[in-house]
Amino acid sequence: MTAAAATANAAGSGALPVTILTGFLGAGKTTLVNRLLSAPHGRRLAVLVNEFGAVGIDAELIVGAAGPVVELANGCICCATQGDLYRALAGICARGDLDGVLVETSGLADPAPIEEGIVARRFPRELRVDAIVTVIDAANFDDNLERAEAAYHQIARGDLLLVNKVDLVDPTAPRQIARGIRTLNHGARIIDCVSCAVPADVVMGTRRLDAGFHLHRHDHGHDDFQSAVLCAAAPLDAERFDAWLDTLPTSIYRAKGFVRLAGVERPLLVHVVGTRRSVELAPAQVETAGARLVVIGHDLQAAPLEAGLRACTAMAGEGVR
Repeated sequence: MTAAAATANAAGSGALPVTILTGFLGAGKTTLVNRLLSAPHGRRLAVLVNEFGAVGIDAELIVGAAGPVVELANGCICCATQGDLYRALAGICARGDLDGVLVETSGLADPAPIEEGIVARRFPRELRVDAIVTVIDAANFDDNLERAEAAYHQIARGDLLLVNKVDLVDPTAPRQIARGIRTLNHGARIIDCVSCAVPADVVMGTRRLDAGFHLHRHDHGHDDFQSAVLCAAAPLDAERFDAWLDTLPTSIYRAKGFVRLAGVERPLLVHVVGTRRSVELAPAQVETAGARLVVIGHDLQAAPLEAGLRACTAMAGEGVR
C-alpha cells in the first residue's frame, strides 16, 4: 500500500476515491488525464477511458500510468456500456494496490448516472466519487450548449469546471463564459486554464464537503450523435489528406485518430474540433500502416467518408522512408 492509500485508511475512509473527468467532444479530457498522471503527487492511479466509437483512440494516448489503463469503447458508460464499467471497477477494487481511479467519460456522456451507479448501486463501500471535473472548451462554449444536451448536463453536474483553451478566445470571453456557467451551476469552482494546466491536488480531492447526492432521471439520448471508424491500409499523401479534411461536412464535429503519411517515419496524431485541427507525432507505442480515424457527428455517411480517406493513399513508390 502506498503512502497516499495509508493516509486515506488512517482517516477512516477505506474507500478508493474515483475522479470522474467529463466534458464535451474535444474539450481536452485526455490532456488533463496525462497531466494528472505525470504530476508528482505520489498516487498510484488506475485509468478508465470511455469512447463513444467502436474503436478506441484515447487509451493509446494515455502515458505514464502507474496503474492499469482500461478502455471501454463502443458506447457511453452512462448507459450502453455501464456493465463494462462495473466489471472494470470490480477488478480495480480487487487489486488493493491503488490510490485512486480516473474515469474519463466519452464526450457525449451524462456524468450523473455514472456517479449514481458507482455510489448508490454497485460499490457503496469500496468506492467513493471524489469529484466530477468538467473540462469546457472556451472556444466552442456557446456552440456546444446549443448543439448538445450532454454539454449542459456535464456543466450542471460538475464540482470543478475547467474552462480550457482560454488562449484561443478574446480576453473578455472567460468572464462571459463564467456568467453563462453560473446560470447552470451555482456552486462549482471555475478555473480558467490553457492545456488543462491545473495542479493535480486541485483536480483530485475537490468535492465540496456539503455536496449532497441526488438521483436524477437519465433520459438523454446523446443528441442523435453517431460515430464511425474510417480506415486506410496504406500511407497517405499529405496534400490529399489535408484537402480531404477541408471537405469534411459540417455535421462532423469531432475527428481524431492516427495517420501515417508518405515520407514520414512515425504515425501522426490528428485532432479535428469544428474548424480547428492539430497534427503532432503520435506516441511511440502507436502503430498504423495507413490511417485509423474516429469521426463523431450527425447524419454520418460512413461509406463515402471512408472512400474519400482511402483516395488519399499515396501513389506507388511514395512509401515510408
